[in-house]
Amino acid sequence: MTVTDISRRKLLGGAGLALAALPFGSPLGIGLAAESKTGSAISGFASSALATRMTPGVSAAVVTPDARIITVANGLADPQAGLAMTNSTRLMSGSTGKTFCAATLVSLAQEGVLDLDAPIAQVFADESWFVRLPNAKALNLRMLLMHGAGFPQFLDVGAFMRSYIWDAMTGKDIAYSPRKMLSFILDAAPLNAPGAAHAYSDLHYHLAGITAEKITGRSYYDLLTERVLAKLGDPHDDVTPANTRTIERLAAGYARGDVIAAMAGMTGRTTDETGVLRHDPSLEYTGGGLALTPRALARFYWKLAHGQIVSPASFAQMTGSSLPVVKTAEVTSSYGLGIFINERAEFGRYISHSGFFPGYTSNVGYFIDHGFAAAVQFNTDHGPDINQSLRDLAGRVITGKR
Repeated sequence: MTVTDISRRKLLGGAGLALAALPFGSPLGIGLAAESKTGSAISGFASSALATRMTPGVSAAVVTPDARIITVANGLADPQAGLAMTNSTRLMSGSTGKTFCAATLVSLAQEGVLDLDAPIAQVFADESWFVRLPNAKALNLRMLLMHGAGFPQFLDVGAFMRSYIWDAMTGKDIAYSPRKMLSFILDAAPLNAPGAAHAYSDLHYHLAGITAEKITGRSYYDLLTERVLAKLGDPHDDVTPANTRTIERLAAGYARGDVIAAMAGMTGRTTDETGVLRHDPSLEYTGGGLALTPRALARFYWKLAHGQIVSPASFAQMTGSSLPVVKTAEVTSSYGLGIFINERAEFGRYISHSGFFPGYTSNVGYFIDHGFAAAVQFNTDHGPDINQSLRDLAGRVITGKR
């Protein structure tokens, strides 16, 4: 375990923002264990997770209310090579990358570069395929970022699955472009009226990404780097685009999969002996599209909530407008702009996002009523619910339980 003290000036970007600048009000740290216990709590979490999950390795991080980053890595990044998991080992982000995408577009919107509420049909007036999308005439960026446009998830689309499995079985190196991904739902009936319900789909984010690219004339990854990644601070190389099969410092992933995944070759070890991904990850694009560390995830959420990535007013938009996801006796959850907004009795209010990529799972949250961010990643997709892992880590931090 390592503990990295980062001065307020560095983590807060020298802006001197107080915790009260949060749109949710000042996090009081109520019930948060003393910081001396936080390291023990996160270390205990990692040891327990390694023992109870079928995972080679685990990596986790917490950013405390006073801006201290506490990290732990346990187990193996590559069992075949005998490489240990370290705090600098990258893992595939999965859908946690959606929050990065949403923050990028919200940053553009706050400067007037794009309008989240303007119909985007005019942006694609020169592309005939666009009008064949579900709800095409009514689509806008806010609707897409909230998963309210009525697109199905690509894994539920028969045309995609048939194409992907065939290409995988015949040895084709699959690198579907965002437009190729969207082509699988042309002429499909929408799942809901425009903006009327939440239906989670990476394809919403594919369309949001290429919309931003058309409006700005720049690549998504350039926009992301300039508007989000450059604001994260040291270490600067914790996050990298996952748009190629070769990613430096990437842990080997281990996928469980099912029969269909096996047909597509997405079970077992997901990297070869040289560390290169067996399948091109570029089809994730804005639906994920990153390789990173938990300390980068936790730092991003902490800074996002503190008005360091987008303005406090813009962050309030990300969390203030949302579509219902679930409401039970245990949890109330809705989805804003690239982010889940949750409330549970044991944690109070918190924002979060989980991520899955074959062989990797991730989760990150900022616990509003306690003022800390936490993130956890595994180099497997086996085992318990990743959301439960984040709750376990947060619970240990709050109570000080090892």
